[in-house]
Order: sequence, then C-alpha cells, then structure tokens
Amino acid sequence: MGHDSMIDGAGLTPETSLAMFRGLLNSAPDSIVIVKRNGQIVLVNSRTEKMFGYDREELLGQPVEILLPAHLHGRHFAHRAQYVAEPHTRPMGEGGELSGRRKDGSLFFVEISLSPMHIEGDLLVTAIIRDVTRRKMAEEEIHRLNNELEQRVRERTAQLEATNRELEAFCYSVSHDLRAPVRHLSGFAKLLQKRSAESLDEKGLRYLRNIDQSAALMGQLVDDLLAFSRMGRSEMAAEPVDLAQLVRDVHQHLAPEYDGRRVVWEIGELPVVRGDAAMLRQVFVNLLSNALKYTRPRAEARIEIGLATGSDEPDGAMAVCFVRDNGVGFDMQYADKLF
Repeated sequence: MGHDSMIDGAGLTPETSLAMFRGLLNSAPDSIVIVKRNGQIVLVNSRTEKMFGYDREELLGQPVEILLPAHLHGRHFAHRAQYVAEPHTRPMGEGGELSGRRKDGSLFFVEISLSPMHIEGDLLVTAIIRDVTRRKMAEEEIHRLNNELEQRVRERTAQLEATNRELEAFCYSVSHDLRAPVRHLSGFAKLLQKRSAESLDEKGLRYLRNIDQSAALMGQLVDDLLAFSRMGRSEMAAEPVDLAQLVRDVHQHLAPEYDGRRVVWEIGELPVVRGDAAMLRQVFVNLLSNALKYTRPRAEARIEIGLATGSDEPDGAMAVCFVRDNGVGFDMQYADKLF
C-alpha cells in the first residue's frame, strides 16, 4: 500500500488532515502565530496577514518581536526565555495592556494567549492574538462618560446645596414675618377673653377658642416649614411616632374647619411607626383638610382614617394608612393630570 493511500486513526489521509488543519487555521477569527523556542516564526494564518499588514512570506523566519512595539523588544526577550524554561498555557501580559505593531508602524491593543506543544522533540509555542482595540476604545469612552457624569453630579450637587441654603434663608425670613401676626392673633384673643368673658355668650367664647387654636396650629405649621427647609442638608428624623395620637392632635386642631357641620369621624386603630413626626403631621393636616373641604356639599360628611388591610407586617417593615371620605371626588380618567 503506497503512502498516498495511508489512512490515519481518524479515517483520513495525511493530506486530507493537513488540508483540514490549514482550513481550520485560516478560518480562525484570531491571529495564530507559531514560533520556535528561539522566537523564530514558523507558521501564521491568514488572519495574521490581515491584522498586521504583512504577507505570509515576510513573517516566516522572522523573530516574533517584529509584531511588537520596539520599546517592548528587550522586555519580551526576557519573558520569552522564562516561558521556554517553564512552558505552560497562559495569557500573556496579565494585569497590563499589550500592543501589537503593524507593518506601517501603527499600534493597536491586543490580547495574547500562549500554548506550548512538542513536535519531534522540539518546543513550539502557539500565540493566539486578538485585536481588542474596539473594546478598549469603548471602555475608555465609558470611563470618559463616567468622569463627565461624576463632574455633572458634583456641579448639580453644589447647585442644589446653594438652592437649599437660599430656601432655608427664605423660610427663616417668611417664618419671622408670619410669627408676629400669629402671636398678635393669639395674644389679642386671650386679652379679649380675659376682659370680656362675662359679656360674651357661649358661642362668642367658642369663637375665641377657635381663633386661639388656629393660631397655635399656624405656629406649628411655621415650625414644620422650617423643619422642611432643613431637610435639604440633613436627614429626616427617624423616631417612634404614635399615629393615633398624631391624628387626634390634627383632628383637634382642625376643629374650626368643621364647626357647625355634621361630620362623622371613623378613626381606626393606628400603630406606632418610625418616621419624622413633623412631616407626618403635615401629611395628615393636608389629607384631612382636603377631606373636610371636599365633603362640604354633603349634608353629613363621613371621614375615615385607618390602616390598610395586610399592611401591618409582622416585622413592622411597612404600615399603609388611608384617609377616605364621601366627598365630591374626581373623574378617574383625569387622575394622571391630578397627581
């Protein structure tokens, strides 16, 4: 049987196996360069020619350093000697950036993987080279954009801090201007009650008490406004808040708004939660004031405050409260505009 008809263990002739090997080599998406232990190039695939701009004949027999930037040649000689002394499969240049050099002298980013193989007692090293320039450019662009974003965040934060300082100064000014008339209302109401209590009937005395209570509520709202202005540079106070007591206080302060009206209040059991008491008070003032306002056309207003079913989780993670009334309401098709 002649050499041409010899069949290897896989059932292919050596010529067929060699043709398949060359086809596989040239169809690889990465550059493949095989060198001897002395660094001399003995084989390259077609991708190497395209990637580095050399013809195959220009590379065969040349030192592999021809594919590296000149400033890396000396360092590479030492690394190659170390690798030949202890050859094993590994990536090249771990922890650093590698560059390839084209025939025209231009550089580009690469990743290189090394694998040793022994043929006829001689060591050959296979280098698989991948062009990662696009990825590196994308990473650099992301890094640049992140730096720009961080700079914008710093600038925006500085602007917000300046705005918050202006808001706090404004609130101090407004609160000072509001406190004076509020004190006058409360003071003169008390003087009038003290001086004319005997000449006023029960309704007149109730009016004076309502004036005094409203002035006290206004003072509390001014304090809450100041607390709100400070939120721009400090965290909200997280402390235990008895919602039941808070709602009772708000209900009492709003008494002048429903005086003389038929209002049925249904206040369910409310828990102690952690939150900012001033902010929570303002929430309930707003909700209950709206409920009173929009139930005014009803002969009998019904306002319910309670805890949503299933919101009292065992670990106390969340409590969902509601305020429900029989007021005029609104058309749900415009809900997105309302909120």
